[in-house]
Amino acid sequence: MISILIPTYNFDPTQTVRELHAQADELKISFEILIADDDPNSGMAATYQKLNELTNVHAFINPKNLGRRGNRDYLASKARFDFLLFLDEDALICNRNFLKTYLEYAKPNLVVCGGVEYCLNLPDAQKRKLRYSYGIFREVKSASDRNARPYASFITFNFLIPKDIYLQLPIHTEILGYGYEDTMMGYDLKYRFVPVLHIDNAACHSQVDDSVVFLQKTNQALENLSRMIASGKVDDDIKLYKTYSRMQSFGLTLLLRILYSLAGNFLADFLVRNNGPLWLYDVYRLMYLSTIKPEITGPGAWR
Repeated sequence: MISILIPTYNFDPTQTVRELHAQADELKISFEILIADDDPNSGMAATYQKLNELTNVHAFINPKNLGRRGNRDYLASKARFDFLLFLDEDALICNRNFLKTYLEYAKPNLVVCGGVEYCLNLPDAQKRKLRYSYGIFREVKSASDRNARPYASFITFNFLIPKDIYLQLPIHTEILGYGYEDTMMGYDLKYRFVPVLHIDNAACHSQVDDSVVFLQKTNQALENLSRMIASGKVDDDIKLYKTYSRMQSFGLTLLLRILYSLAGNFLADFLVRNNGPLWLYDVYRLMYLSTIKPEITGPGAWR
């Protein structure tokens, strides 16, 4: 029936695993829960040993680091069932009908995204406000809003996909570490004409990066975006790309680079200290992207 796959990195997913296990038992379905920790030096061995006492739960530590996409692919290759439910390590399940709702939509040629919410009581909330604000105002959307742009709204935080479809998705070598993995998977589904349906069945982000780490990840993501632009793998579905493309057509990217050289570090410090605002965070992203100098020679072409 369903394989629930949770890629982790030195993280304890016990609360989520126990909740999903209880829901699956109540539904009396065939299921398994697989947890793969991608930190070879993880301190979670005892935690996973305890989780493995639950029926149909298999938690293990990878002997070597596979990377974000590699760990997902490894879990998918080990899955026994036809439907894969992927959840990020910090996804909390707050809906007693979470699994039942997904199963109602499980079809052989359909990808289903449940959406994301953000927990209110975060530790050191002030230090995490920039990432939290980005999540609340940019990522939390109703199913109807997400279905207006189903592929552009695709995220890997919480989604159900037929195993045979997932295993056909290509690996993009432009993606190194964090950033735009969701975007590329959305494109892969779009250009393979695989329907994506968004429903209101959110999981809750329980961990949010502090502002310093979030900006570091932002830079890493923009470097991925630059490589994707160079490969011709993006189009105007990415709003940042669309804005950057327009600015390049008017010869304004040089100005962005000059502004970054003069004020980039100050702006980064300001964003960390003041946790936003988001419009200034967008300006920072455009400025940083300009320093990587992705040259847009025409409309995005899928390869």
